[in-house]
Amino acid sequence: MRKASTTVPLTLENSAARDLMRRKGLLVLICCLLLSGCRSGKSSTAASVEFSRVPMVDEGGTGKMVAIEGRVTGARPGQQIVLFARSGAWYVQPFTDQPFTKIQPDSTWRNSTHLGTEYAALLVEPGYYPPAKADVLPTGERAIIARAVVKGEVRLLVPMFWEMWWFRLSSGLAGILALLAFHHLRLSQMTRQLNARFEERLVERMRIAQELHDTLLQGVLSASMQLHVAVERLPQDSPVKEQLNHVQRLMGWVIEEGQKTVRGLRSITADSLDLEQAFSNVQKELAIQQQIEFHMIVEGQPRLLHPIIRDEVYRIGRGALVNAFRQSHARNVEIELKYAARQLRIIVRNDGPGLNSQALTSGQDEYSALSEMRERAEKIGARLKVRNYAAAGTEVELSVPSKVAYLNGPSIRPLRWLTGSALWRAGASGLKRVTKRDN
Repeated sequence: MRKASTTVPLTLENSAARDLMRRKGLLVLICCLLLSGCRSGKSSTAASVEFSRVPMVDEGGTGKMVAIEGRVTGARPGQQIVLFARSGAWYVQPFTDQPFTKIQPDSTWRNSTHLGTEYAALLVEPGYYPPAKADVLPTGERAIIARAVVKGEVRLLVPMFWEMWWFRLSSGLAGILALLAFHHLRLSQMTRQLNARFEERLVERMRIAQELHDTLLQGVLSASMQLHVAVERLPQDSPVKEQLNHVQRLMGWVIEEGQKTVRGLRSITADSLDLEQAFSNVQKELAIQQQIEFHMIVEGQPRLLHPIIRDEVYRIGRGALVNAFRQSHARNVEIELKYAARQLRIIVRNDGPGLNSQALTSGQDEYSALSEMRERAEKIGARLKVRNYAAAGTEVELSVPSKVAYLNGPSIRPLRWLTGSALWRAGASGLKRVTKRDN
């Protein structure tokens, strides 16, 4: 009786345990099925494409490229983005031979596209080949995982003042004016420095001329006069009288050349018109005995010249005139001064037999004078030309650039349209002025 009572409870306990195990197993199976269903549903809906930067709406088409950016969610390795922009019809971007945009490790993508009214981004599988041009956006294909379509942004932004055309134009004009002002200031400083140096040289030249006149020339003149008195007291048959006469002639030549040098140092003053006057007096200073017709022509409006440049121009022109009067055996000598906008021109013409081209390097006086004139012209940045016509004489032309010759300032005669250019003609009867209107 005791054994039967113990067997029944053990059987009941085993049956309850098995029932509990079945229930636990069923519960675990249901949980696994639910988890797998959630995973499958999540994987089928996880992939998506979105835009983070959308270009402006425009019908421009392929004429202009702009940046476009976005982000991908749930993309698998190997998948890429294909961009479309609508401009009448859908166009694949960025190029038909390079239609794909790579997805970066941080799930972002960026590329360039042309302007359009709408923009589309397709997440596609490897091996998908989009159409180059389509009237309808591709949809429904297995290779297309996800897509996003957005309209172009309408931006009504008011540009800042520095983006306005009037600000840019005024800034450019202000920059140009600043450069011009700086150039003018620098040029004024250089002009003042140059004028100061010129005035110093003029003062020094006047001092030298005064000293030459008061000391050297006066001393030589006094010695010449005493020598003349001594020669007069010698008997006519004295053997040294001829030698002393020769010395007296040499001293007279030295005095004459010294006086010419002093006159040359003093000939140019502050008035630019003295340049023409100085040239007109060259024939009188040389005391030419033979009858030579001399003409002077001045064209253009006389302008103020730099003092030293004016002095060098006078010396070069005077050298050409001296050569024409003394060496050319001419019957007509003419000098032309032309105040042009770009240069100052001095032309000396004569109708003599002309220069011998083989003698230009022979070292004779007239040719050495031409070499000296060339050296003077080079020192002031001018150009000297000598034209030799065997049957028609010689022409010497000096050209000085305006930036070197002229001082910054208006013409001496502002009413140019009324007065025209002046022609000065100097001959045996004196100086004659003729007015000629510029064409």
